Amino acid sequence: MKSKVLFRICAALLALGMLAGCAGDTPSSQSSSSQESSESASSAESRASGEESGESSEPAGTSVTLPLTEEKVTLTLWTPMDSNSINVIDNMGESEFFKQLEEKTNVHIDFQHPATGNEASAYNLMIAGGELPDMIKNAVGYIYPDGLDAAVEDGYYMDLTDLIPKYAPNYLKAIDNYASYEPLFKQATVTNKGRMVGISGIMTEPQGPYAGLYVRKDWLDDCGLETPVTYDDWETMLKAFKDQKGATAPLLLANTGYDPVGNTLSSGFGVSSSFYQVDGKVKYGPLEEGWKNYVTTMNKWYAEGLIDPDFMSNTSFWPDNAMVTTGKTAAFTSMYTLIAMYEGANEDPDAEYIPVLPPRQNASDEVKSFSAPVSFGAYVTISADSPNAEMCLKWLDYLFSEEGSLFANYGVEGDTFEYVDGVPTYTEKITNNDKYSFSQAMSIYTCPPARTFLMDWKRELAAVPEKDIVCYDVWSVATKENAMPDANTMGMTSEENKEYAKIMADVKSIVDEKTSQFITGAISLDEYDTYLAQLEQQNIARAIEIVQTVYDRFKAR
Repeated sequence: MKSKVLFRICAALLALGMLAGCAGDTPSSQSSSSQESSESASSAESRASGEESGESSEPAGTSVTLPLTEEKVTLTLWTPMDSNSINVIDNMGESEFFKQLEEKTNVHIDFQHPATGNEASAYNLMIAGGELPDMIKNAVGYIYPDGLDAAVEDGYYMDLTDLIPKYAPNYLKAIDNYASYEPLFKQATVTNKGRMVGISGIMTEPQGPYAGLYVRKDWLDDCGLETPVTYDDWETMLKAFKDQKGATAPLLLANTGYDPVGNTLSSGFGVSSSFYQVDGKVKYGPLEEGWKNYVTTMNKWYAEGLIDPDFMSNTSFWPDNAMVTTGKTAAFTSMYTLIAMYEGANEDPDAEYIPVLPPRQNASDEVKSFSAPVSFGAYVTISADSPNAEMCLKWLDYLFSEEGSLFANYGVEGDTFEYVDGVPTYTEKITNNDKYSFSQAMSIYTCPPARTFLMDWKRELAAVPEKDIVCYDVWSVATKENAMPDANTMGMTSEENKEYAKIMADVKSIVDEKTSQFITGAISLDEYDTYLAQLEQQNIARAIEIVQTVYDRFKAR
């Protein structure tokens, strides 16, 4: 079958290179296929719907006997190098964690790393060549272009629907556990045709919002101001920072003029910078009235000198360190893990940053977040021709067992962690290593993040001061009732994906260009109707229709 489709795949990989880059971070729900079918694998379908099929939906057993095999087995795994340890080791097999994992399981992993920065092209060449390793890590930019169902039907990936219940019961248990937090989670673990095509990293519990708005608390106190709540409060605060504290860029914006991750400044007007839903009806934020209200407000603030005058030249979504540490700015969107660095490197030793909620129009308005919850990690598929599928699943499943997950997250008791009040806690070998940074030590001695295992996200808190962890309490107040998974992660057909990507490439270009120009005044707000007409001309209505279809189908899995 591979020979029959090889030419088509090569052409698709070249022609759809851009589309591959539009893939979401959750390839497990990238279940697009060139054809739709009402047939599905019954066991996966029943798990997704929560229905019983005459047998218990609970895994038959979760015990793991080590080693996994009496005679050592070698499995091949294609995966990009871990970014945290790339400057420390040349191959992930050199890490202490994977060395110890091999001792435990008697399974040697032959890691195949593409050149950093060339992951997508390396993946494409590997698929086109047809000689595949036992396992392949799939992610943004390197995933089968026509989707997981097509990858199975074209003979590249193995359908694991019947194998996972038998050889990966701990993985199924992790799915059941997380589904108790997120109602649509099981739908994301199967394809449009009801298949389970891979094993995805899963968190033990949902992670709260890790990024949001910060303001300088010491400046609020100096100016006699309370924590801002409404847009009017924010304007008063920013004026005070400019006039009383000398900030030349009181508020920082991304170069597009909006926050594409948390929608921190536009959410108060009831809109996201992308797609969201209201009572199940899909909407596109930059087409809604709330977006005009947002750019109008930002335009006013920009004209008053309250926004970084050079925001359009920013090269990173996160704040420029120098802008923060020299007092040029005092309000921005950032990750909670960066705050200690901002304060420690600040010219003002009294600088203190606190997380705040997004502004809203009225103090009584509901605080909204449009960010979908983080749940999946790396997604590993097994090649259709692999003779080692059972062992691949057993090896992956060990990292979802109680023992394996503890080892993956924290390493070895007495060495890299100790129990403190019954909670595994990193030792200084991780938190204060003489040779490695925290992230490097964690990636050398434990399973690196963005890998396939049952991840306790709270392990990263070991490097975060307790005062900064309060962000979870602050930002979690926002409701996510209008949030929805990214369109690319819900499972488009090949035809839907091609049409959607073509439309949205032009639409997003217009939104990014015009939003920043409206804010700076380069284009008058009197031309806003022209901007809306441009979106309509690019067929944004059809893109919304596609997303609505995909969303409805995803929920019905």
